[in-house]
Amino acid sequence: MTPRATSLAITAISALLIAVLAAWFFTHYERVEQEIPAPLRGEASYNTFYALKKALAARGYEVQSRANLNLPAMALGPKDTLVLGADVRTLSSEQVRTLLAWVEKGGALVFSLPAAGEGRGGDLVASLGIDIVDDYRCLVVQRDGVSAVDAGKKDGQNGDGGKKANTLCFSRAFGIDDSDADDFDVLVGDDKQGYSMGRSAFGDGTWFAAADLDFLHNRELGEDGNADLAWQVLDPMLHGGRVHLVYASDVPPLHVLLVRYGWPVLLPALLALLAWLWLRSRRFGPLLPAFGTTRRALREHVDAAGEFQFRSRRASALYAPVRRAFDERLRRDDPATAALDGEALVAAVAARTGRSPAVVRRALLPTDINHPDAFLDAIKLLSEWGLR
Repeated sequence: MTPRATSLAITAISALLIAVLAAWFFTHYERVEQEIPAPLRGEASYNTFYALKKALAARGYEVQSRANLNLPAMALGPKDTLVLGADVRTLSSEQVRTLLAWVEKGGALVFSLPAAGEGRGGDLVASLGIDIVDDYRCLVVQRDGVSAVDAGKKDGQNGDGGKKANTLCFSRAFGIDDSDADDFDVLVGDDKQGYSMGRSAFGDGTWFAAADLDFLHNRELGEDGNADLAWQVLDPMLHGGRVHLVYASDVPPLHVLLVRYGWPVLLPALLALLAWLWLRSRRFGPLLPAFGTTRRALREHVDAAGEFQFRSRRASALYAPVRRAFDERLRRDDPATAALDGEALVAAVAARTGRSPAVVRRALLPTDINHPDAFLDAIKLLSEWGLR
């Protein structure tokens, strides 16, 4: 088979495999469009009432959004509506008096109950005569034929097993005196566990309290039933004036914002700081350094010095002190013999020590003192002779 035929066969087989794989893929899979919620951008990323603002503006209302409750700048009118989506406990006593005076003249106030505020609802709640209680309950909100009732069923269905509904759950409610229940146009809940929503008149105006206003927020407003519930709540509160949306009446402290949103930067910075401190800090150990013990290695130094002298062919410098010590002992013991020199000294020392003249000659008259054997013999003999 020629190389060209081999190449064509390989190409054909590869094309066939690719075609089989493509046919299998297109028969087992199909293109499906899927909607994925994108992150909020622009004003919608920080204004939780942005979608509500656009919806009301589309209905022809004049809408203003603010990040804080600035009553002088807002200049509330008798027919205006205020939706307060922040913690009412942050309101000062002066702001509460101003708001109630405005509601009494015909204003409409919508606010949410403070979270975990049982027994401490703030001046506004106390002035309206309601008490905050902790109570967990859910409400079923029907998309068609809007209703808000206690949710005792599962799967978001009504008691007739009908259309799918949205379920809103709250962890707080408010309580009122039995004698004040007739003053409310709307009450959702019961007198035993509290009410999740309620609307009441105040002078010429109206106020509406809900466990929370999350169903008015941007994403939640588009869920089943929430838009209908929002209109059911707001429609009686709109009297033709301006609509003021306060999406945050308080700003968290700087350190809270740093911890909440800046931890991806703060955590590596903290680790780097700890590593730098660890590198720059002293290691754990004794407070004072241990005293070094003195060591007198005189013998090692003497041996090293002598070995250096001998390797430098200066063995005579090592031999001379030993010879002087021998001569001093000889002068002390036998001055006459010490006065001799040469072969006469060798013969006299040989006779005194009992050694042969040849041995004494190697010790007293060494011929090659730089040779190791001759040096060791001379030093050994001179050191052994006590001459007593």
